[in-house]
Amino acid sequence: MDQGEVKQNAKLVEVKGISERRNRLFRVESDQLLRNTYIVESSSALQILLQPWIVGAKLAGLARTSSTEFLCIAYHLCPELSESLLGNVTEVVPLAGSLYYGIAEAFEAVFGEAISRSFIGAKRQLSPSGWMTELAYENFEALAPNPVIIIGDTIATGGTIERIVDCTLAQASDARAIIIYAIASGLTGAMRIKQLADRIDVPICLFCSNAIFGVEENGTDMPWLHPGTIASPGTKRKAETAYGPDLGRRWCSVWDWGERAKNPSKHLEKLLERCDMELSSGIGSETKSIVSRIQAETRNILDKWNRPLTM
Repeated sequence: MDQGEVKQNAKLVEVKGISERRNRLFRVESDQLLRNTYIVESSSALQILLQPWIVGAKLAGLARTSSTEFLCIAYHLCPELSESLLGNVTEVVPLAGSLYYGIAEAFEAVFGEAISRSFIGAKRQLSPSGWMTELAYENFEALAPNPVIIIGDTIATGGTIERIVDCTLAQASDARAIIIYAIASGLTGAMRIKQLADRIDVPICLFCSNAIFGVEENGTDMPWLHPGTIASPGTKRKAETAYGPDLGRRWCSVWDWGERAKNPSKHLEKLLERCDMELSSGIGSETKSIVSRIQAETRNILDKWNRPLTM
């Protein structure tokens, strides 16, 4: 089904009495999505999605805060988690982008103890037939029996998360539930997770920060103002204020998450290159003003990364 059509038929129903004080929470009702699909309006994650120059310690702190908010909400909404023993909760970490969600640190902050962790090395590659995911590494030594599995990762088309879940269930056929958090989640990926849930006998809950984004034909970019993006009117207004109607339709909301988290200087340099390209392309005055502001913010942060190391 066309993403725009899915978006048109989806309904946001606010969930009262569970959210953190700073967060609104919506269940997304759609025949094409899991019944347990939620949008968490996280102010910390929203900064990541509206300010592409945020990298480094600030990015890590905001991601960790949003993961803390997610865990608090998931505890109240997912009975498998709230009724679980501490030793039965396991984080499955898709290497390496998922490391920068700070799920383990958030879990310790919320529940006062470390979480068991398993690791999967996943690499997404473009083939003639589309995006493919290669699993290069697996370590399930810490996988508990009868686990509740928590995964934090950015999702576009959903191929990688599907491979990761299948690989995990091959090691844990007795899993009680899978709880997924995406700072940026694509609509095609969310639809694919619904198809995954329909073929496995394990409950899945999907939590997305601030929106479920329409995915471009390249299978990677997830713009705020894509016709398929599902978000509350207030959040969409904030996105349009930050990016304008032009960039909001063309620029990815999260950029390359792995590169942004692992290689801040490279991300910032690429962002500056994109700004330079936009400014030389004859864009309108409103878009030019927005790009110039992003360019200035990015230069300031890159200058910081190019300073000598000090204590």
